[in-house]
Amino acid sequence: MKKLVHIREISMQTSDLGNHYILVEGSLIDHRYRARQEETQEECELVHHMVIRLKVKGPGMVIEHAEAAMPHHPRRECPEMLPWIRNLEGLEIAPGYSVKVKKAIGRAKGCAHLTSLVIAMGESAVQGYWTAYGTESRRMGLREQTIRKFINTCHLWKEDGPIVKALRQASESQGH
Repeated sequence: MKKLVHIREISMQTSDLGNHYILVEGSLIDHRYRARQEETQEECELVHHMVIRLKVKGPGMVIEHAEAAMPHHPRRECPEMLPWIRNLEGLEIAPGYSVKVKKAIGRAKGCAHLTSLVIAMGESAVQGYWTAYGTESRRMGLREQTIRKFINTCHLWKEDGPIVKALRQASESQGH
């Protein structure tokens, strides 16, 4: 017998703010399902609703501003850690990002749920930035330092793959 007990909804959206800035907004919502005492009907209970906003400057993918809110939380003390989200400011979304996030806002300093959301938002930021500025970057090229941040992060970005080759060729033709 399969019995639903928990649903986690994570959503993210990225907006182009212009001048190579993007805003990544993430939301995490947890619901639990359990029967009340002496009842057979399952009741849905909202446990967490958390929101994070990251303003990111590309192409270096540096978090310039971070803020978080907890519209719904299970314990009175949960929002105490919200100011720690500012520790993400200055962090680059690049290889090692997850470890850096955990060091900045994880463990006893923060909230496991927000930490997980911020880590997932890193990939969303990269996707959003490339959607907004990828055509320009492919045409104009990127500095080698920026290209190196993404090399071998996935199969398509392998060092000898077509994406990296095209970006390097465009950079060379632009004198980067």
